[in-house]
Amino acid sequence: MRFGIFYAQAKAGAARRPSRAPLRDLAGRAWVTARDSLRERGQAGLRRVVGGMSDARLEQVFGSSQAQRVAFAMMTRRFDPARAAGFEGAIAYDLGLADGTRRCWMIEVRGGQARVYQDGDAAGAALTIGLPLADLVRVLTTAGSFYQLILDGRMTLAGDLALANRLAEMFGARAAD
Repeated sequence: MRFGIFYAQAKAGAARRPSRAPLRDLAGRAWVTARDSLRERGQAGLRRVVGGMSDARLEQVFGSSQAQRVAFAMMTRRFDPARAAGFEGAIAYDLGLADGTRRCWMIEVRGGQARVYQDGDAAGAALTIGLPLADLVRVLTTAGSFYQLILDGRMTLAGDLALANRLAEMFGARAAD
């Protein structure tokens, strides 16, 4: 009889204890946490560096096609097709430099994937975003907003404005708190 009481108490105690996660799940969570922490520290450092640069210095650092390709490739890697709401087409970024030259970058969204290429012509893009290169770098590195640039007349939008409203979440930006 006493054995039955101990058995019932042990069974009740086991039901209250949380189940242990398999080691593989714990390792996976640790990897994600470490990756996110490293990304956050890297972004914080980049924000500090970029925040203190003049427009001219930003153009020196990010003015090459290679540097811009890296920036846009990072955006396309963060593309989330679930947030694209079925969008397929091109988004053009018409970047202005201080010397008056312009560079056009296209992000093509097809089949749930995004890829970037440099193109001299934004014709046919669902959305064309025109802004100075230095402003684009600042917004991307500080997780800032384009709204003030629009209000100041430093950024133009042509095409699907509803798409413009979804860009941040489509390309992995976190929701503003």
